[in-house]
Amino acid sequence: MDIINDLPERLFDDIDDLLAFISIYDDRRRLAAYRRLLHAHRRQIKGAVCLDAGCGLGYFSEQCHRLGAAKIYAVEANPHLFSLAKERFRDRDRIEWIQDDIRNFRPKEKIHILVHEFFGQMLFDEDLFVLDGLNFKPQLFLPNRARLMAGLLPSAQILDANVNRSMLDRLQGVLVSGLFEDKGLPLQFPVTEWRPGKSVWRTECSLQGKKGDLLYFGLQILHDDQVICQAAACNNWSFVWTPRFGDRFELSFPPASRGRKVKFKWVG
Repeated sequence: MDIINDLPERLFDDIDDLLAFISIYDDRRRLAAYRRLLHAHRRQIKGAVCLDAGCGLGYFSEQCHRLGAAKIYAVEANPHLFSLAKERFRDRDRIEWIQDDIRNFRPKEKIHILVHEFFGQMLFDEDLFVLDGLNFKPQLFLPNRARLMAGLLPSAQILDANVNRSMLDRLQGVLVSGLFEDKGLPLQFPVTEWRPGKSVWRTECSLQGKKGDLLYFGLQILHDDQVICQAAACNNWSFVWTPRFGDRFELSFPPASRGRKVKFKWVG
């Protein structure tokens, strides 16, 4: 969904975030994966103080409530998402609703569990950076790990009449989401990784010895060593594609006015 008419920048951003959550909640596999993750930690959640960071429409807050959390802080900066979530679950007595940036939040007591979903298609391209600016230290992050993975394949296997070799050559240095069908493709090797307090904003990756002239990236979310969900399997995260023009590339995520930019270039 795209906003067509001109709007003030702040309103545009808020409504754009609101519409993005429709696609998130349409991704049933993604929601089911998080539900399994929470259920697997039901013993830790029961009686705990939980925080739903960037609560959106309140789905994780409601799940923690069902699993017996003693208290849930539901923190959301977007005013539209906040009011909708609060209205939706207003009868959940153990949820405290807070409209604010998670980086401004100072809890009254220790946070046992922080639940979040700040991942972008390229891992760091949405709001994951906010978890590095917390004023408190949770005992447990759910999930506590994610990787940007990649793979290579011969473009001849996937090109068609519309996206042909000539068109692909014009995409040198350009990352394109959803360019090809991504079902069944393996995520072959890691590019960069996130763990709480250990964000890697710049990396170089060598493709030396790897075959294939078409590079693709995909998000993989883990808790410890268990894969929770990943691109293509959860359809809200598409693979990101670019033609290969070297054996080494640089990927970085410098700060932007909103979130983080994605910088990509071939360096060898």
